[in-house]
Amino acid sequence: MRCRIDFKYAMALELDDPGFHHSILADFRERLAQDDRADRLLDLALAHLKEARLVRERTTQRTDSTHVLAAVRDLTRLELVTEAVRAVLEEVARTADPC
Repeated sequence: MRCRIDFKYAMALELDDPGFHHSILADFRERLAQDDRADRLLDLALAHLKEARLVRERTTQRTDSTHVLAAVRDLTRLELVTEAVRAVLEEVARTADPC
């Protein structure tokens, strides 16, 4: 995010914001590896994709399919980033220790 103005804009950060330290990604990856959190996050994402009828069960999926591209084209980049951040925050909040 340090070099990408579009990411800073999507995250409502100031242009001179230094972004986050690279070690945060390693910490996040370690937390995702605990208790199958990554699998649960993927399952959540797949459930939302199925609900939106972007993927179907037990069929071959092609990410370059015309119908998938047409459906995704309706979403703006900001909406995509917002939904990704929302899903991650929901998962983090669900698994956070009630300290």
